[in-house]
Amino acid sequence: MPIEPSQLITRVQGLAPFEDDDAARRACDATLMALRRGLTDDEADWLALDLGPALASTLLRGTPAADASLDGFYYWVSRLAGQRRSVACEQAQVVCRVLTELLSPSAIARLRRCLPELRDLFALPAPEQPASGPHHLRAEPAPDHSLAGGAPGSEHPLYAAHPQSDAQTPDATASAAHRHSVAAASDPHGDSKLSSARGFSQERGGRALSTARPSTRTPR
Repeated sequence: MPIEPSQLITRVQGLAPFEDDDAARRACDATLMALRRGLTDDEADWLALDLGPALASTLLRGTPAADASLDGFYYWVSRLAGQRRSVACEQAQVVCRVLTELLSPSAIARLRRCLPELRDLFALPAPEQPASGPHHLRAEPAPDHSLAGGAPGSEHPLYAAHPQSDAQTPDATASAAHRHSVAAASDPHGDSKLSSARGFSQERGGRALSTARPSTRTPR
C-alpha cells in the first residue's frame, strides 16, 4: 500500500522535534535521496513501488549507486537537508524508523540486504517489558504479639484454657500439685472459714468461759 507523504511527515514529527512541517519534509526528502545513492536502479525501482508515486519521485532524484557507506549516508543527509551533521544523523534515524513502520516487510528485508552498513537503521526497537508487580517477602503476614495486635504471644493463653474435665479427678490434681500446696487439700480453705472452724484458739485449748470449771482451790 503506497505511503502518503502527510502520513510520513506526521509520524516523523511525533518522534522528533521539528520547527515546522517544512523542516520535517526536508528531513524526509534528504533521507530518501541519500538512500538512493546506495541503491542500484533495480533496487531503487523496487523501493519506489512500496513508497508510492509522491515519495518515489523524491527517491529517484538522488544520484544512483554513488555511496553505500553509513558515513556517506549521513554526509549526504546533512548536505541535502542543510543541517549540522549531528542534527542530520538524528533526523535521518527517525525517518528510517518511520519507513520501517510503514514499508512492507519484503521492502525492509531488501533494504537491509542491499545496504548492509545501514541495516541497523531499519530495525524496530524491542518492545518494553511490562513492569513486574511487587514481590512479597512473606506469603503470609508475620504474627503480631503486641497489645495492638490483639493476640497474646503465649502458646497457652488464659482465654484458651479449658475447665477441668470429669476425667480429671481430685487425686490427679493433688498429685500434680506440691505436696505442701494448699491446692492439694480436699478443702484448701477449711482452716480459715468460720463455718467449718473447730472453735477459737481458747476453745481448742479448753480455756473458754463456756468450758471453764470452778476451781477446787480454797481461797485465801
